[in-house]
Amino acid sequence: MHWWNQQAFDGAAEAQAADPSPGNLMAAAQVQALISIAEALHRIAAVVEDRDRQDAFTGD
Repeated sequence: MHWWNQQAFDGAAEAQAADPSPGNLMAAAQVQALISIAEALHRIAAVVEDRDRQDAFTGD
């Protein structure tokens, strides 16, 4: 997990604990979902970069 990912999860958890209203719970869930999407996109980008590096070496 990246530092930005952990900080966002921690911030969402703190906000949820400070104000457990339904709106705040929904906002925390949305933040966590967006973080998960960002992490997945980051992983996809890393795979694509690795593949591109491999293609550069093989000439494909």
